[in-house]
Amino acid sequence: MATIKKFRILKFKSKPILSVKGISKNIDSRIILRKIDFHINKGEIFGLLGPNGAGKSVTFNVLLGIMRPNQGNIYVDGNKITHLAIHERAKKFKLGYIPQNDSVFKGLSCEDNLRAIAEIVIKDKKKQESKIQELLSNFNLDHLRRVRADNLSGGERKKLVIARALINDPRILLMDEPYGAVDPINIDMIKKIIIDLQRKGVSILITDHSAQHVLSLADRCSIISGGEIITSGKPNEIINHNKARQLYFGENFSSF
Repeated sequence: MATIKKFRILKFKSKPILSVKGISKNIDSRIILRKIDFHINKGEIFGLLGPNGAGKSVTFNVLLGIMRPNQGNIYVDGNKITHLAIHERAKKFKLGYIPQNDSVFKGLSCEDNLRAIAEIVIKDKKKQESKIQELLSNFNLDHLRRVRADNLSGGERKKLVIARALINDPRILLMDEPYGAVDPINIDMIKKIIIDLQRKGVSILITDHSAQHVLSLADRCSIISGGEIITSGKPNEIINHNKARQLYFGENFSSF
């Protein structure tokens, strides 16, 4: 049976860890994002859903610092990060990212994929090795440590990518299509990893083409269409939102 989160966090006591306020973005004079607003609380799983071309990927790129917005600001713990470089967001504000595409270093072993990042973000050699061994163990990759990443299965590569993103102990983790090209057993495995990260206090922003998988885990979601947030709320609220059903879910959509 597929994993469905058995709890929802309904109230958050602390201030939002990530706030997106009035973000607009134009590309080649085309408006991609139109003054979007949302926030994510500490330890919250937040879904960003919408049709193809809605602006989800551009939103991620703006949050990461790959793109600069034309208008609006981004805050982490009340600190404006709108104009900070990618590495500053990652190092100072612990912003992590799991990309949509297969991003493993194919010529390196599973262990060396982790080491390549650990050597950049962790100065102490002993701490580097300790973190690598911890992640290999936690993600059940220890027996694959010497195997080259291009010889791993799709599910194993996905676990490696997630493990690598956790080397820097992110407080906010952006997950772009984590269920893409993954079989049902490994989808269940990824869900369990996400729930475990939430229990450890990590805030997660997740987008995926499979609305059902996102809704089964998210505490709250926003639906974006045409570069605008059309509704936000708990999964059962947005599923029944008329405009969301019209522009994204469809009338015959059934939830988890």
